Amino acid sequence: MDNKDWRQIMRGLSLLTEVGLMIVSAAAIGFGSGYLIDNLLGFDLLFKLSGLIVGLAAGFYSVYKLLISTFDD
Repeated sequence: MDNKDWRQIMRGLSLLTEVGLMIVSAAAIGFGSGYLIDNLLGFDLLFKLSGLIVGLAAGFYSVYKLLISTFDD
């Protein structure tokens, strides 16, 4: 395996890692925010689920922007 193949493999792995971390971190932030709001207002699941959904949507949007900018070259 030459250097060019190795660089392409590492670039793909780093992109895959970044995509996974973006989705997981955005979902965790959304769920955590919903958890805090639920505890403050006394609700059970309303803001946890809505925060998770908003976090996942934000994560997928960030991934979309990353992939567009990466493969636009």
